[in-house]
Amino acid sequence: MRRLALCLMVALVGCGAPPTANPPTARPSEPSASAEGSAAPKVSAPTVRTQTAPAIPRNDLAARIHVLTTGWRPAVQTAVVAVTEGQTSTLVAVPVAGGGPAVPLVELTNAYSWNLRQDGGALAASVRNGSDSSRIVVWDVLSDSARWLTDDQPGVFDDGPVWTPDGSAVYYGEHSATATTYTDRGIFRINLDGGLPVLVHGPDGNGGSPVRLTPDGRWLVWTRSQAGGSTDVLDLTTGENKSFDITGTSGEIAWRAARPRALVMSGGCCAGRPGGQLILWDDISGESHEIIGSNAAPLVFTGAADWDPTGTLIAAAVFERTMVPRSVLDGPVFIALFDSTGTLKSKVAGSEGFYVAAWLAGGILVRRSTPGVFTEFDVISTTGTDLRVLYRTTAPTVGLVAIVAL
Repeated sequence: MRRLALCLMVALVGCGAPPTANPPTARPSEPSASAEGSAAPKVSAPTVRTQTAPAIPRNDLAARIHVLTTGWRPAVQTAVVAVTEGQTSTLVAVPVAGGGPAVPLVELTNAYSWNLRQDGGALAASVRNGSDSSRIVVWDVLSDSARWLTDDQPGVFDDGPVWTPDGSAVYYGEHSATATTYTDRGIFRINLDGGLPVLVHGPDGNGGSPVRLTPDGRWLVWTRSQAGGSTDVLDLTTGENKSFDITGTSGEIAWRAARPRALVMSGGCCAGRPGGQLILWDDISGESHEIIGSNAAPLVFTGAADWDPTGTLIAAAVFERTMVPRSVLDGPVFIALFDSTGTLKSKVAGSEGFYVAAWLAGGILVRRSTPGVFTEFDVISTTGTDLRVLYRTTAPTVGLVAIVAL
């Protein structure tokens, strides 16, 4: 989920501000929660070598990626989270089942976006390369080898890497920027075994960044560099592109295999408390159905939701807006369960202050935080009777990267 980051990212192209030579910050982010935390085992944040933007020589790969654990493989289903302090982000593997300690995997400096292969065996990341460009780097977890995937091109920014299903190639977006100009260069695919990048979607307005592939691997989900973002899907077989609502603000939330398959947040940008509509969108036919919105009043969607493993129920973080006219007081965020028609099935007991990260077979992976105190990932049952703390840190910025398993 990049909703908050995208609102910042598009400032230079969608809100009247002049373009700059700095690449947009597209670091994955999640809505923040303000909630009192219960007692939990504390896990120290990984050691961070620097808190300020380091002066790193151009093309110095070793200074941008630092391996912390060699030869790691997930023994059980694992949540990989990104812990960010200053210009340094550390990816940490947190076992979801079976216990076991959290394992710091790799440290990235000046990274803007990243994507972990489905089996956890390789990472692709966009990292800043000097003041005027960014490049894609890949790290093979088993061999501990890292290398540049895209070329050094002054004035060109490569961003939003997404792995192909077989892990043989990476999709990414590309644009060029100077102090006075901004130009979209399109979306590309580049193979790991060499060769030139292949254009899969040509320059399109202000362009944008890939986000993920659909479950069948045929469609590439991407978001435009515009105020509030967008939800676009590119058919990688035919080249056809479809937009949820190109004139409005939106962001993809979650996907299932069966049609209609896409959960999309509409509205909710850019200032103030998160809030908007949760829409079920058929990206093939273009039809849509409101899950949470005016019909769910006074419940307001916060931008965090996921399908259950069977693709029949939806867990969403919501809050109850007071019906008192002109009041700014709202109820606390909590998790509610809906079916695909938008019918509220139940509220998860004891879920106040939690945001949905993913719905797993063993429960709902949730995130909560008290700003300046801690951020925590837990697994809660759908009834709320069982709550397990997986990971806690005092780092200021923490987000879910991926759920991986062998």
